[in-house]
Amino acid sequence: MKNAFLLILLTFLSCKQSTDYSGIWINSGNNFENTLTLEKIERKFNSYKFSFDGWRKSYDIFVDEVVKFSGSMDDEVFIIEVERNQAVYSDDVREFEDGWSLYKEGEERCKVYFVFNKDSIKVKTEACSLIYCGFGVSFNGEFKRI
Repeated sequence: MKNAFLLILLTFLSCKQSTDYSGIWINSGNNFENTLTLEKIERKFNSYKFSFDGWRKSYDIFVDEVVKFSGSMDDEVFIIEVERNQAVYSDDVREFEDGWSLYKEGEERCKVYFVFNKDSIKVKTEACSLIYCGFGVSFNGEFKRI
């Protein structure tokens, strides 16, 4: 009986996410900086609205100099649910009423993968460049809370 109670208690505790990841997280280097903002969604367990703002200095062949390119992802549809310290966002949820699309037919849609640790968040993106990011800008990397 004690073992059954302990097993049920451990299962319940392991399923419940106790860490609040809301806040501002930064990933930066000499030629770039990215900011990840997570806002907890009320009444939705482990759900967050996320946004990225970033820039990167890259050489631009058209102007023959290093230019600061920017990028961002900030919209109400950018919502993730953290399960087992991981979350995924896919642009498959983006539909526009007037039939307009960010993507050409058959084009791969942006996906953002998150891995949450106690002190950092690792982010990996697929097919997001030039949709949300300027030339050379990427939101990939390890973000630390500020």
